[in-house]
Amino acid sequence: MNTTTSKQMYCTLNESPAADVLNALYADAAAQRAKHDQGSHKPRPDFENMTPLERFTHAKDAYMPIDRPFGNFLYSTIRASRPQCVVEFGTSFGISTIFQAAAVRDNGVGRIVTTEFIETKAAKAKQNLTEAGLVDLIDFRVGDAMQTLLEPLPAPVDYLFLDGEKSMYIDIVKLLEPFMKSGCLIASDNTDSPGAATYLDYMRDPANGYISTPMLTPGDHKGHSGHELSVRL
Repeated sequence: MNTTTSKQMYCTLNESPAADVLNALYADAAAQRAKHDQGSHKPRPDFENMTPLERFTHAKDAYMPIDRPFGNFLYSTIRASRPQCVVEFGTSFGISTIFQAAAVRDNGVGRIVTTEFIETKAAKAKQNLTEAGLVDLIDFRVGDAMQTLLEPLPAPVDYLFLDGEKSMYIDIVKLLEPFMKSGCLIASDNTDSPGAATYLDYMRDPANGYISTPMLTPGDHKGHSGHELSVRL
């Protein structure tokens, strides 16, 4: 009989500065959402007819965090795939970055390149990652991702997380394709939102070199959030 007992792996998401920062950020996001809902009688901006720049500017102070179940999904897939280079499109205040960086820390290998259009959000994200004890794993880039991601990457891309402007998902993927490893995982958030259709059509066409799967996690005001997980062949 095999009496060997496996040692449980440490998880930075549990009882760590990163866990404390996540809890505080989710509490702030919930408070912001409640305040917004109290003022829901005010006219809603016409987001669908705004340019990306107008949407970014309007939402410069908004959290819009990923739901915890999807954050756990990011952590889990990074732990399992052990990527050397994670690229994140859309840092915001760094909530999703913390999930990813926690996995990289626990793997003991890898680095994250994250890009954010709004300078004030990027600065707050850097502060949050510093408080979480994970900032040393992050390369922060500020500005238009189509420019910031042209700068050299630390290694071929083997994990990509898309959580910025949905209409740009396809552009970011095509920009990074020459630098993707075979087996690169691409996780994308809010793919059930306007603007993602062209991206989904591309990822789900086998001729483009991906296997792609839609998924839902509980959360969001709709009761669930839509995502896509794709692998580069």
